[in-house]
Amino acid sequence: MTIDTLQTRTDRPSTGRAPTARGVSATAQDGQVGGSRSAIGPQILERAARVIRVLGHPLRLRLLEALEPGERNVTDLVAASGASQALVSQHLAILRAEGVVGFRRDGPRIYYRITEPKVHRILDCIRDCDMPELSAEVAVELFDLTGDD
Repeated sequence: MTIDTLQTRTDRPSTGRAPTARGVSATAQDGQVGGSRSAIGPQILERAARVIRVLGHPLRLRLLEALEPGERNVTDLVAASGASQALVSQHLAILRAEGVVGFRRDGPRIYYRITEPKVHRILDCIRDCDMPELSAEVAVELFDLTGDD
């Protein structure tokens, strides 16, 4: 964002409303946002910030997307992500330390699963917010939906 863009945004007359997602606006009064919604408590905000911070890496998001259908072992996650086993293990350890994923050992194999319920909603949000922007033509080009090789 450039300074010109910032000046344009700040030069607009104030409506007393705060912009929110999808162009809907809400007025904050007496600790309420958007009419009947109450303010989020500090502990919830802290937990949400930690989860969002942990999810802030493309490989971790890719691993979580691979785990959405259910439990998978590290070998499957390496194949799904295209990253090295060492890198996948490092990022899984970060997710595990924050309680986003859990694991179980079955002999020599370690199986991971999503344990943070917010992850599914966050991934859905990413899809809803970013994916509709793709036109059908772009999707065909990106994902080769024509079947032609």
